[in-house]
Amino acid sequence: MDASGRQAVLGAGERWSLVRLAACIVPETAGAPAEVKGALLAAIDDQLRPRPRLQQLEFKLLLLGLAGLTVLPAGWQQACLHLLENFPLRLVRVGMWGLKTLVYLGYYGQDSVERRIHYWPSKHEGNQRLHARQVPDG
Repeated sequence: MDASGRQAVLGAGERWSLVRLAACIVPETAGAPAEVKGALLAAIDDQLRPRPRLQQLEFKLLLLGLAGLTVLPAGWQQACLHLLENFPLRLVRVGMWGLKTLVYLGYYGQDSVERRIHYWPSKHEGNQRLHARQVPDG
């Protein structure tokens, strides 16, 4: 169970692999405090929970397949990620971009990170502010 009392989709080993892969995708997560990593994992789990069991299993298999990548040197990790993002087999590309999207959502969607990088989303007038060069002071 996770902190909210709901059954977690990812097990301990999968969560460990995901944190290591997140450090390959967003290097800032490697040195992030435990609460940032916990929030990243919780956000990803929240996105996976309503998905069909087969889709959850596919994600877990992707994590299992990529677990070996985390033991490679950083340069090799980046090269392998780039290779897999552009892999000829569509299923691999979709899986990689889905993983990256979830990691981005889990990390950059946190309030503390948004404040640190000066990201102020506005669903109603964001584009208008951007084009008028009216961004909040940080």
